[in-house]
Amino acid sequence: MAGSVDQTTAKAYSARHFMNLGLRYARFPNWKHYKESRSIERFKQHFGMKPETVADCWLLLRESNDPDIRLEKKAKPKHLLIAIRHLFKYHTEADLASFFNIKTEKTVRKWAKLYVKRISRLLPDLIGTLHDNHEGLILFMSIDGVHCPIEEPRPWSKKWSSHKFGGKPALNYEFGVLTHKPQLGWIHGPTKPGEMNDLVVFRDKLKGELPADTRVLADDIYQSEREYVSTKNDLDPKPISKFKDRVLSRHENFNQRVKCFGILKHKFRHRGFPSEEMLLEHHRQATHAVCALVQLQLNNGTQRLLDPYPPL
Repeated sequence: MAGSVDQTTAKAYSARHFMNLGLRYARFPNWKHYKESRSIERFKQHFGMKPETVADCWLLLRESNDPDIRLEKKAKPKHLLIAIRHLFKYHTEADLASFFNIKTEKTVRKWAKLYVKRISRLLPDLIGTLHDNHEGLILFMSIDGVHCPIEEPRPWSKKWSSHKFGGKPALNYEFGVLTHKPQLGWIHGPTKPGEMNDLVVFRDKLKGELPADTRVLADDIYQSEREYVSTKNDLDPKPISKFKDRVLSRHENFNQRVKCFGILKHKFRHRGFPSEEMLLEHHRQATHAVCALVQLQLNNGTQRLLDPYPPL
């Protein structure tokens, strides 16, 4: 399984190695003279996560049995940092080249594309399947849609229009977050917000895949699917009402973790893509890579989600 990194010695060494490498590129060569907590914060400012998560990702890429994921022995940690900074900051290729002391933008593009693609392929093993994840629970997952802005496609069509961005173009993903553990349990997208809203995506893609006798928790847009979806209800007993509030807040918490990455927060640049299919595929890879990195942070405890169960 891709999520089963448990090699303490190797991980500790590798995490320190990544911190050293990343902070040297960030122009902090004397980071060892400062408190470790301060150095970790500086690393996070440039790469969006603690070096421990980068190390976890590196191990998974190096040790995967999938040839489409596994890195060659001569692979360089620097190239993984290029991809992670690309996802987190979403600066131009010229900015990335300057940061990493690389002469050509073409080289940056090559390594960012290669590593983002491989990171994205870690996601299926990290999140498992719906039937693996429900663990006998009835209300086992919350669902919600997230819109990510993109540059205006040509020719323009209302199919790209996002009501969350005042009609501006975007892509939509529907996320399912498990209620009983901090884990993404389902993802679908990208779809065009003006063509398929969250309810249509649920009916077409998720409804028929739900394990028998299970339901998901969602907001009021899904009210017409009461057989499969539970929403907030004024008649709910107080403990149930509080539980639903916390689960939905927790889902927003996950969405915020994902939208911390600039490639999903800022307009996705796609002028160089020759087709709509390539735009959708590149954005899907970027989103899956971001979700894989967020899930790795949840797995190793460097990020947390709100506990859906209120304290006794």
